Amino acid sequence: NFDRQRTEIKTYDQSPDYLKAIAGEIVEYRWKFKLSSDFKVSPNFTHLHQIKSVGGPYASITMLTLTARKANPDRIELRYTLTTNQTTIETANLDLFRGHWVEVTERITYGNEGRYSISIDRISDNLSILNYINDAIDIWQDGADFARPKWGIYRSLINSDDYKMKSFYLTILA
Repeated sequence: NFDRQRTEIKTYDQSPDYLKAIAGEIVEYRWKFKLSSDFKVSPNFTHLHQIKSVGGPYASITMLTLTARKANPDRIELRYTLTTNQTTIETANLDLFRGHWVEVTERITYGNEGRYSISIDRISDNLSILNYINDAIDIWQDGADFARPKWGIYRSLINSDDYKMKSFYLTILA
């Protein structure tokens, strides 16, 4: 599309089964990323990570999203959607990320009675930037065939003054 940009690593329907999460499965994702010190975000959306289902009535809706948001101050938002209503469940100041490598550990027990945790730590000084734990969360969209992760940049290009990106680095660990 002309109004958005995608540079992503993702699992999809033709990926090997061991890369696709199913109901009842416990998965841990670990990765590192770095936003350039002059990284700008859109007031619309700048997604850095998503967990989406494949199949079922809610396949087009992201269950979990880590997104950078233009605000005062700019921030990272952890967003959750079960069906159609997305809510922000945790935030952190984006300046804590800019110009620094961070390491992310995300643990998911997929299911209607699931568990979810994410921790983001700055590597240079071990500063804990964002932590969230929920031991009773619905993390499965009914009717889904499987769930899949996505990492990278997916952002709106509508406001051209708000999407400068000198660099974005990503390392998938597990």
